[in-house]
Amino acid sequence: MHHPATRVLIAEDHELFRRGLTELLEAEGFQVVGTAARADEAISLARTCGPDVVLLDLQLGDSGGPETIRRVVESAPTARVVVLTASNAREDVLASLRAGATGYLTKEGTPDGLIRALRGVRRGEAPINRTLAAYLVEEVRLETRRRELLAKVPDREHLTPRQLEVLRLLAAGESTERIASELYLSVETVRWHVKSILRKLRVRSRAEAIACLEELRAS
Repeated sequence: MHHPATRVLIAEDHELFRRGLTELLEAEGFQVVGTAARADEAISLARTCGPDVVLLDLQLGDSGGPETIRRVVESAPTARVVVLTASNAREDVLASLRAGATGYLTKEGTPDGLIRALRGVRRGEAPINRTLAAYLVEEVRLETRRRELLAKVPDREHLTPRQLEVLRLLAAGESTERIASELYLSVETVRWHVKSILRKLRVRSRAEAIACLEELRAS
């Protein structure tokens, strides 16, 4: 059974790269239904062109990034957004996928790799290279760890604002004496707070409590 050509909208602000992509995709049987150099053009074309796939650079002329992905997804809910960008930064990958992108490819890839990835999108695949996939695995693991950590502090036993202050100063490397003078407390009171923090977090040492704070901050 012959599928109609996949309709692609290209959002890319470098003219040379945009033209090259258009020629490559058309030579491989894709139908390029529009090209945009700016985020606002990409959003409005996504609404009017009926693309199956939006191939989107994260950094477009006027703006770009996750907000553009979100708005393109709103404009064309049936289209799949595949990011094609220079950045392989972990935070860009995660932010793009959270904003609604189906895939994330970097410009270091080969033309063949891009074509394979776009054909895979039609079959419901989420194109993402191995290094970037490793970020996702790590993020899922971290998410599980965060949930475990938050479960360590039951609702009725959340740290008080004062205890959070003590923990924050411990994490900054302050001694018991320094914390006492900074918070206008006695050394004994600070020690009592520290014991209480360790009990609530169900950890044995100050170092473990500080590690908990770092992970909770990241969540």
